[in-house]
Amino acid sequence: MKTNYTYNTAFLKTLVFTLSLSPLYEMIWFAITGRFGDYPSWEIIGITGEASLVCLLLTLLVTPLRKLFGWNNLLHIRRMLGLFAFFYACLHFFVYIWREENFVFAEFVNDVIKLPYITLGFIAFVLLIPLAFTARDRMMRKYGKSWKTIHKMIYAITVLSVVHYMLVSIWAPLNALFYASILLILLAFRFIYARTAKDWMV
Repeated sequence: MKTNYTYNTAFLKTLVFTLSLSPLYEMIWFAITGRFGDYPSWEIIGITGEASLVCLLLTLLVTPLRKLFGWNNLLHIRRMLGLFAFFYACLHFFVYIWREENFVFAEFVNDVIKLPYITLGFIAFVLLIPLAFTARDRMMRKYGKSWKTIHKMIYAITVLSVVHYMLVSIWAPLNALFYASILLILLAFRFIYARTAKDWMV
């Protein structure tokens, strides 16, 4: 029985890892086939930003699925999804600041100050950093209750990310509405179950 559980967990991790690389496959395919337009950096920014948001939402989805259906195996992929969210957020951020092959710090600071969608996105990225660097079990044991407080920031990060996406996706309002709806449902579950379950994390 334990062997089957271990096998299923390993298979699930491999499957999720492979699927989580899909945005990279897409970008490589676009580069090989010449499907990127005149401004490939902006297309990469869009792909990586949406990938990070999807991974954040999937991370939040793990606990509701465990609570509702008893799919406890999903606990083993939550950290992976969170780290992929950080990975794509890093790509998203660094491609943005180097998009013209010339990084000017003053211009970036100006964007953060004057453009609300950049401000929100940058705040979400900064808040995501401590979650990524404390994702290991050793950090969980080291920080104890503080670790839980740190990782509850994922809700604020996801809200900021969804608003950021909505502000930059005015040409695709249905996509933005879809992600916002998913987030509202997840927050509703969080509110309902947090009132009755002391062990609710993310």
